Amino acid sequence: MTIFNRSKLKPLCYFSIALLSSVGQVNAKSGDYLRSYQIGSQNWGSMSVKGTSAYFGSDNGNFYALNLDRNRVAWQFETQGIVRSKAAIYNHKLFFTSDDGYLYALNRWSGTELWRVSLNDDKVVRNLPANHAPWDFDYTKSSPIVSNGTVYVGSGDKNLYAVDINTGKIKWTFKANGMIRSTPTVYQKQVIFGSWDGSVYSLNSTTGDLSWKFETGGPIVSSPAVIDSKVIVGSRDTNVYALDVSSGKGLWQYEMPGGSWVESSATPSESGHAFYLGSSDANILLKIDATNGDVIWTFETKGWSWGKPLVKNGKVYIGAVGHDEPGWYNTESGFYSVDAASGSLLWQYKPKRVEGFVHGGVYASPSIVNGQVLVPDLDGYIHVFDE
Repeated sequence: MTIFNRSKLKPLCYFSIALLSSVGQVNAKSGDYLRSYQIGSQNWGSMSVKGTSAYFGSDNGNFYALNLDRNRVAWQFETQGIVRSKAAIYNHKLFFTSDDGYLYALNRWSGTELWRVSLNDDKVVRNLPANHAPWDFDYTKSSPIVSNGTVYVGSGDKNLYAVDINTGKIKWTFKANGMIRSTPTVYQKQVIFGSWDGSVYSLNSTTGDLSWKFETGGPIVSSPAVIDSKVIVGSRDTNVYALDVSSGKGLWQYEMPGGSWVESSATPSESGHAFYLGSSDANILLKIDATNGDVIWTFETKGWSWGKPLVKNGKVYIGAVGHDEPGWYNTESGFYSVDAASGSLLWQYKPKRVEGFVHGGVYASPSIVNGQVLVPDLDGYIHVFDE
């Protein structure tokens, strides 16, 4: 087991977005620190990888293309709002949203804008995590997905948008009764998503007509996933739900310990019959049987594990964010590599502390390229570890 303390990193060299420790390690072991890329602002958005390029946005309003072979930024694109969505990639195009209210389509090789379309949510005021009411933390963003020539994405204006991939023309919209921060998923001819109104919706992906609706008791920021022919989704009513994908009928539900919100989104196991999911106040990562909702194992993350786990090569990766609130839950920031079969710790690192109620950690999902784990951190860096 490797334990790495982020606060002990020493800058070695700087260029472009500032590369720390660009010297590769010979015979590196799993969990060994390799290098870091300095962005300069908090990184809440997950990374998308194509070939040897990583694409991601940041709270400074920029969207980046990072060339991993050359250890440099290939290009960056400026928006007028924070960028917390994960990019969808289709051939030479990539798609992402910004808090400036737009869905952008860029050429992924050059960063040239191809089109943009308004999602009408630039005036939505976020209530970011804080130690006072209202307790409705709004920190995430619906990310676009692409299917059959259409980009699907949710908006803070309560609409789900279906947009033509080539022209940016809106094909149809569907209005929920609350903001849509959940990322939709497409399964067969359905597009499925959650809303802050507490409902899970399934629409006809071609027409936008409602197929079914399932109501929970709290806002949904978790993104639905179809696993073992079931829709798996979490709610702030403290439950994880399994729904019949065809009808939306509830099949089983699991109540999170300690009345914890379920912010995280499910990632299927490599066998496809179980899934991994983080928690909020319960401070755990869980492996759950998709058939019946039984918990296979839990792993203590010590912090709010709001992000979506990454599963690859028998390992599960997840981060945790910490917060400051005397007398409340004791939470710590962290990032963990866990054995997928047993739930035992393989390696971890301790993120650097930052100022604010959320005092640091990892929310975004990491990416893996050529045996290297890329981790977006709230400290303003992308950290790279040996897989």
